[in-house]
Amino acid sequence: MKAFRYLFVLFLSFSVSAYAQNKTIANTLLWEISGNGLKSPSYMFGTYHFAGKSFIDSMTVVNEKLKNANAIVGELVMDSTMATKLVPFMLMKNNFLDKLLSPTEYKFVEEYFKKVSGYDLKMFNSMKPMAIQITIMGLTAPSTFSKENPAIDEYFQTYANANGKPVYGLETAEDQGEILFGNTLERQKELLLKSIKEEAKNKKTADDLYQNYILQDLAKMESLFKVDDNTTQAEMDKLLKNRNDKWMEKLPAMMQKENLFIAVGAGHLLGKDGLIKGLQAKGYSVKPVATN
Repeated sequence: MKAFRYLFVLFLSFSVSAYAQNKTIANTLLWEISGNGLKSPSYMFGTYHFAGKSFIDSMTVVNEKLKNANAIVGELVMDSTMATKLVPFMLMKNNFLDKLLSPTEYKFVEEYFKKVSGYDLKMFNSMKPMAIQITIMGLTAPSTFSKENPAIDEYFQTYANANGKPVYGLETAEDQGEILFGNTLERQKELLLKSIKEEAKNKKTADDLYQNYILQDLAKMESLFKVDDNTTQAEMDKLLKNRNDKWMEKLPAMMQKENLFIAVGAGHLLGKDGLIKGLQAKGYSVKPVATN
């Protein structure tokens, strides 16, 4: 069940901003942050959590900035304690899937889950609907990572550990647990059923997003989510804007202290509430950097 290793952050990687405001955004995932009193630039790279390290092997500039950074920053520190900390958020208390779902709904989810995972849904009967939905997303999303080709986020942090560089998280596993699994069970149930019913639509969106990511076409990535009938504005703000705002409170002091390589889901870079515009609003120069 190796897909579970990254399912905790997968949903966030797909939650690209619904606000496509910057039509001239450059085709690159790497951005230089300088000025505003910084002693040296820091660099920010937009990741896709299921893209393997091979995607950046030929990106000389990205690997150079990673090598020269004093510290690496991720959404959270990906260590052996992460799963243990998230499990309590994934489990229902005094409830089960076969009770939360009607018999017809349960059969519908059970058959689909078996098809995509090969597992019996009964094994996951105490898990929240969102945990099932994210598991399905993890098993059906375009991906290139493997044991020999680790996911980019993992690679950046593994590289840091191997080279004596500190790794900082912008939030905790508990923060992500609340974000992912904090909705009411009824809302989670609604979203799970909708995601399965709209399998073809969701697959096309995921495939298009992945292709645009590979092309580093941030503008097209934004446009995919101009209209999103799967999440409310409050839910989208919880996934992106609110988190970005909190990160923006932390990053200035961190960058002032040392030269950072910041790796977060590409969706957090984009739109009027994204990190690029947020940093610019604080007086930093944020410039695109060609990756090849």
